[in-house]
Formats: sequence, structure tokens, C-alpha cells
Amino acid sequence: MKYKLVLISLICILPLTSCWDQRLLKESRLVYSAGYDLIEDNNMLVTAVIKTNSQGGSDPTQVKTTNVIITSTGKTSSDARLKVTRKVAGDFTTNKTRVLLIGDELSKKDIYPIFDIVYRDPRSSLGAKVIITKGRAEDILKLSKVEESLVSEEILDLVMNAESHTNVPIENVQTICTIMFDPGEDIFLPLIEKDNDNLIDISGVALFNGQKYTGYNLLGDDPTMLLLFKDEMEKYARFNVKVSPKEKDIREQFITIQVKKNKPEMQINVSKENKITVNLNLKLDVDTLEYAHNELTSKKEIDKLNKILSKQLTKKAEKIFKTIQESNCDALGIGRELISFHPEVWKKLDWNKDYAKITIKPKVEVKIVGTGILK
Repeated sequence: MKYKLVLISLICILPLTSCWDQRLLKESRLVYSAGYDLIEDNNMLVTAVIKTNSQGGSDPTQVKTTNVIITSTGKTSSDARLKVTRKVAGDFTTNKTRVLLIGDELSKKDIYPIFDIVYRDPRSSLGAKVIITKGRAEDILKLSKVEESLVSEEILDLVMNAESHTNVPIENVQTICTIMFDPGEDIFLPLIEKDNDNLIDISGVALFNGQKYTGYNLLGDDPTMLLLFKDEMEKYARFNVKVSPKEKDIREQFITIQVKKNKPEMQINVSKENKITVNLNLKLDVDTLEYAHNELTSKKEIDKLNKILSKQLTKKAEKIFKTIQESNCDALGIGRELISFHPEVWKKLDWNKDYAKITIKPKVEVKIVGTGILK
């Protein structure tokens, strides 16, 4: 009986093996990063970075990894991509794409057409980081290597490091999809550029309205403040703030703090005349990383610094939200809150026009809870 069951099982399994869909890795050309730029006559330039492995030198056990960079132009993303495949021996595969760069000029147009082919192709890498470049994406990808790192890995490592320091949002091809079509929220994406030493620098974030880059950016540690208001703090969040401008030694003018805990709150008030006021409160518990002026041993000194830091960071927040409103980027999703909790008010609004007119009042309260081990 036992042998009969085994035989029946084998007979049932055999038909299942007659259909097999496979793509051999050795036959694939893996695209690790891709760039999209706007060029003359509204054509699109696509730059694909393909990672290849070969035996290095006389030792067959050593594997040498290099980049093959291929460019092509077309009227659409799909058109340019088809032309790239003609220059590639093997299966042009995008399921391992790690970073997707979009030049700033192209970003100022509707970026969704770039992603349409990505969302329709089941082999696409939805986890690829989406990054805006100052200037052409092609110029950055053609670096091929940055010092000893291949350009794809270097960009990915830089962005992931910036994410861990709360310098840029954690976004990818999949996460931006729903926000691009959300009338009550806008995306903002990492902004990178090539410096004079041919190194890649994360400048800040690029602000979007709908599916278009507005041309406005938040630079330095301003994106960190915005992300704290969004309650999206990662492992680190640091600020260097001038608190003693009268000190002669510039090193004694500043304090460096690290956020230990953040608590943001949003309150939306709508008047009878449908005037909208958004009160944003952000409470920060911080540790002192550097303060050369004093060892911070007295409560009086700490209370004084708390007031100065609160005032300075509140001013910073006011400038940030002024820029955000000027760019018409609803980065905090205020419109989404109105849709959810004030639907009658939302129906009367033209958010693309009315968002810049609402009143946003940010307030930051800082409390130093750690001063280090100095005594």
C-alpha cells in the first residue's frame, strides 16, 4: 500500500514539471542604477548602469566588478529603454535596480510617465530609491566609480546613511506611488549633486507639488526639522545651533544637540469664514553633543539654553514652512487631514490655490535631558 501511494504521488507531480518559466542569471544583464534626463526637443535620455563580473588578472579565483554604462534617447521612457536593450547582449533586467535618478529639469515635468513602465512590469524593483539630481543624472552615473566604490553602491550607501540621520525621507518607487495621486499630500525626495572633486553630495530634499518638482529645495538640516514634524525620526537627528553670538571664539558660539525623543502635534482650526489655521507643536528631548562654552552643570544654564534653543528652532521652522508653502508642497499632508476630519471644508477648497493662503504656526519646545559625562 505504501509503494502504491508513492507511485500515485509521483504520477501527480510529473505533469507539474512540464511548464517552467525561468530566467537564468548568467543570461541577464542586471541594471543596478538608471538615470532619466530631459534633452533637446523634449526627448528623454536614459542612462543605464549595468554591473558586470569578470576574472581579474592571472588569478581565476579573483572576480573583478566593473560598470558598463549605456545611454539612449527616445520620446518616452519605454522608447529610450527599448533602444538601450538593443545595445545589450543578454536579457535586460531591472529587478535588481537599486537607485533611480531623475534630472532636475525633467523632474519639473510630470514624473509619472517615467514610472508607468516600472509599475506595469512585474520584474521591476519597487524598492529602488528615487532621487533627484542637481543637473543631469547622466553626469553623476558616468562617474562609474566614486573613490573605490562603484557609483550605484556609493549613491545607495549615501542615501541610506542620510535616512538613518533623518536628513532625507525613506522613499522608494513603491511608496511614492500612492502619494503622487493623493490630492491631500505631496512628496519630497533626496537631492544629490556632483561636487568639484567628483564626489557625490546629498544637498537636501527637492519639494514636489503633485507629480512635479517645484524647483524649491530644503537644504542642510532643514529636512531634519520637517521630518521631525512628520514624526519620521530615524536613528539620529542632530542640529548645530548658534546660542552665544557675542562670544569672540566662534567655537563657543554654538551648541550641537542630538534629538532623543520627539513628539509632534497638529491642530487644524477652521473659522466661520473658512479660514484655516494649522498649529504645529514639536516637543524635543535632546542630548548635548558639544558645547565648548560651558560644562552645563547648573540648572540655570540649562534652562537658559532651553529657551534659546526653542526660540532659534522655532524661527528655523517658520522659515521652512514659508518655503514649503511658497513651493506649494503639502509635505505634512495637511490636505489629507482636512479630507479626513473636515470633509465639508475640503469640498469648498481649491487646494492647489488655497494651500499657500492658509496660516501655519510652528512652535518648537526643547528640553535638554542629557549633557554627557563631563563634570
